[in-house]
Amino acid sequence: MQVIPVLDIKDGVVVLADGGRRETYRPIDTPLCAEGSPSRVVKSLLCVFDFDIFYVADLDAIVGNATNAAGIVALAHAHPTIEFWVDAGFCTVQDLTPYETERNIRFVLGSESLPSLEDYSNLHRDPRLRHHILSLDRKGDIELDPAGLFEQPSLWPDIIISMDLARVGQSAGPNLERLTELRRRRRDLSVVAAGGVRDIDDLLTLATHGVQYALVATALYNRHVTKRDLERLARVSPQRT
Repeated sequence: MQVIPVLDIKDGVVVLADGGRRETYRPIDTPLCAEGSPSRVVKSLLCVFDFDIFYVADLDAIVGNATNAAGIVALAHAHPTIEFWVDAGFCTVQDLTPYETERNIRFVLGSESLPSLEDYSNLHRDPRLRHHILSLDRKGDIELDPAGLFEQPSLWPDIIISMDLARVGQSAGPNLERLTELRRRRRDLSVVAAGGVRDIDDLLTLATHGVQYALVATALYNRHVTKRDLERLARVSPQRT
C-alpha cells in the first residue's frame, strides 16, 4: 500500500481541499511548514517520509483559468527521482506541451475535464500519454463524466483514480463500495483511492480491499497519518480480492 501526498495548487500555493468547493479552498495551515509554496511543502513532506510519487492538481487550469504549469515543471525538475502525477484539466494534446520537458511527470486525465470520447481518444493516441492515468471523478452520487468514461472500462488504462470530490478534506472515510465496484469491473486494474482518508485504519482497510494507492492530503498535513504509520504501510501488500 502506497500513500501519495496531494498538492492542490491554486494561485501558485498549496491549498486544502474542502468537499469539492474549489472557490473556498484556502492555503494550507500545517505544522509541517510555515508557508504553502509547493517547493516548501514537498521538502517538508520528504522530511517525514521518502515519498517517491506526488499527485499535483492544478486547480486553476482545471476550472479554465491560467495554469500553474511553470511552477509544476520547476518542481518536477528539482526532484528528478520523484514521479509527479499531474492533473491540469487536460482535454487537448496542446495542453500537454508545457510539461513535456520533464520525464518524471505522468499525466492524469480527469473525467470531469474531457468533453467527449473523441477528445479522450485523441489524447489517448498521443505517445506522451502512453502511461497516463485516468481519474474517474464524481461528487457524491453525481458522476463528473461528460465523455461517459465510467461506462467504458475497456478504454481505461492500467491505473484508475477513484476521485470523490465530496469527500476530499471531509474526513468522511473512503468510499469502499465504489472502489470495490471498480475492481469488479476490471480485475487487472491498479486502483487509487482519493477522498476521505482519515488515518492509518482507513489505509489498512483500503489495503484489505485490494487498493494499491491512496491520495492523501488533510490527514498528512494534520499529522493524523504519521511517519510511523507510513513505515508500517510500506510493509503491507494489498490483498487481491
